[in-house]
Amino acid sequence: MKKTFLLVVLAMIIQNITAKAQCREYIETIAESELEPYILDGNFHSPIVSEGEVVTLTRTFMEGQSYKIDVCGMDMFFKEITITEGKTEIFRNYGKGTEDKMVTLSDGSELPLNGINFYEFTPERTMNLKIKVKIVPFDGGSSFKLEGCLGILVGFKK
Repeated sequence: MKKTFLLVVLAMIIQNITAKAQCREYIETIAESELEPYILDGNFHSPIVSEGEVVTLTRTFMEGQSYKIDVCGMDMFFKEITITEGKTEIFRNYGKGTEDKMVTLSDGSELPLNGINFYEFTPERTMNLKIKVKIVPFDGGSSFKLEGCLGILVGFKK
């Protein structure tokens, strides 16, 4: 009985490790194209998440360096992204009244504000920012929750 229990626990641990490794590999493969022309700083967060979950990452950003924060993966889910310094909101891609607001990107294209999954900036001072990503649940009323990979990438310009 103890051996069976240990084997089941060991199998669950191995399955979890394998799933996390596959998620990380998936995010690594799309990182370069998602961040272009920025360069991945080598550190990124790539958890497996499901509807309703919140992932938080805190990072330091240096004065004068250009950065891009990109949230990728799980295209089938809407991601609510908030970037804050302390209690000050720096960026938010979702919220009441943003449904019809458009943003013009540097290449001239326009996107709805609530559909943007990245933020480009150059801090005027060194900042500690909290990046919070919430996977917004579907309103379908189903008890079944989808899950998948999420990547929070940080790139910089040389």
